Amino acid sequence: MLDLMEMALVLMAGVALLLRLATLPVLVRAQTAMRRRMAAATGVDATGGAPGGLGATFGELAIGLVVGVAALLLVRLEDHHSYELFSRPFDLDRSVYIAFEWHIPRASARTWYLVLVVVFLLLWLVLWYLTQRRLLTNGLPEEVWTSGSTQVRLIGLVLLRAAIGVFLLPVGLLSSALVCQVVALLVSRNPKPVGAAAAGDPQARAFQAAQAAEAFQAAMAGQNPYAPTAQPPAAPPQAPYVQPQAPQGPYVPPQFTPPAPPTPPAPTAPPVVSAPPVGSPLGAHEPRTIGGYQLLGRIGSGGMGTVYLAQRQGSATQVALKTINPELLAEGDLLRRFQREAEVLAMVPGAYTARVLDTGVDAGRPYLAMELLDGRPLDAHLREQGPIRSAEALHALALALAVALSGVHRLGLVHRDLKPANIMLTTAGPRLLDFGIAAIVDGTRLTATGGGPGTLTYMAPEQFGDERVGPAADVWAWACCVVCAAYGVSPFAATNTGAVIRRIVESGPEPAALAAVQALDPELAAVVTRALAIDPARRPADGTALLAALAAARSTAPDPAALHEQITRGWQTLAL
Repeated sequence: MLDLMEMALVLMAGVALLLRLATLPVLVRAQTAMRRRMAAATGVDATGGAPGGLGATFGELAIGLVVGVAALLLVRLEDHHSYELFSRPFDLDRSVYIAFEWHIPRASARTWYLVLVVVFLLLWLVLWYLTQRRLLTNGLPEEVWTSGSTQVRLIGLVLLRAAIGVFLLPVGLLSSALVCQVVALLVSRNPKPVGAAAAGDPQARAFQAAQAAEAFQAAMAGQNPYAPTAQPPAAPPQAPYVQPQAPQGPYVPPQFTPPAPPTPPAPTAPPVVSAPPVGSPLGAHEPRTIGGYQLLGRIGSGGMGTVYLAQRQGSATQVALKTINPELLAEGDLLRRFQREAEVLAMVPGAYTARVLDTGVDAGRPYLAMELLDGRPLDAHLREQGPIRSAEALHALALALAVALSGVHRLGLVHRDLKPANIMLTTAGPRLLDFGIAAIVDGTRLTATGGGPGTLTYMAPEQFGDERVGPAADVWAWACCVVCAAYGVSPFAATNTGAVIRRIVESGPEPAALAAVQALDPELAAVVTRALAIDPARRPADGTALLAALAAARSTAPDPAALHEQITRGWQTLAL
């Protein structure tokens, strides 16, 4: 049987739960408004700061006030001692009411009072932090959560809430706040999309429309430094080349299945690539020129630097200009990796790889200018559109990556980090990116001693030991990427690192993943299975041998012109 003090706690929690459930729409709007503000504040989504949401934010404060007043009034009607205990901020002297109500010594009452306050306060703060983490990581670019401004804000708000809970908030309302925070955490599991992802959000659409109108008027007046050249203002935007960990590109329609009636022959020429959008505007701290290139906007941020939309002064051609962030210029390893990436990319043939147009150093800051690619990375496509269901497109992807690897391996290079994030899906076909940790096949180690280049679920068995890593490791990663494109995840994905490694070196790939490739293209599945042999000697030796295996599986000759035609024709079954 509950005593009066325990009933008072239950009563306050019940009132808070009922009012919180009755005002869920206000909570959802407030959470959405916060996500918009944070996306805009970190500069990763210009549409994230669409106006609105202040009403919901102030509404949340009003609801909290109503909950507190209503709960305390009901407690006062129920029991005077409970009201005196719960209606004041933390004060050990008030533990006398617990001693009186529970008939225990004063010292024991002080202990119970302190434990009650500390437990409720800590739970409230932890649940609030988890709610913020969900809201800022679910459906938003990684930079929103990892940025320094976000972390400083969270730490400051945790300390502020702790101070309020100890010095200002009535002790009894900690239980009400805890109940409300549990509801907020549950609601945050599926937040509404914001910014560019909020295709159905009227506020985001209105904000985007206003931006488009302003851009058009400025372009007509010749005052918009961010407008793409030779591009009508009303043309639909497409996403530019974005390195891994960059913000996601715009919407790509899902692949379609060809209708039953025969379709007319597809043209052999690749589709025309439209000019990409300008990305996000430059921040006040960012440079306006680097190495003779005018910076027009920020495409995205990678692990060690930033990719800008740029234009050579005196030229109409736009490029993707990659450079290291100023605060990392003192890192010798990063500078060496950046230099290696520029050197390797300049050597690799242009077919199905990103071409380097220029490299240099400006005031101690290295940069490389690459061709500007439309489309999006394969991992982003899989997240948003699901696995590739077109057998022709999957075969085209496998062929294009094999062609790219063939060019890499002929130069005596090993990519060593082939994964979906490093494969761009463009209208002209797939493109292989990021050669920053490529190594010379003759055994020269370009990464630090003991370093482990690569991504775990795409690493070959020999990369976990002391064996020499050669082109066969890229062939293994090629097979993993093909399976991932058809299945949705790597065939070696598991719940923890140990399980992934056991699958790679012992038990083998997920059977359902291989079955997904088998269902679409049995000939391709046979080559993939061979490429996933644990012994490197049993795999195709390099990209050239991989192309030969693919050609033999379909009884065709690996002629370059024929390969290009196959890739183009198959790629057109994806509506990019």
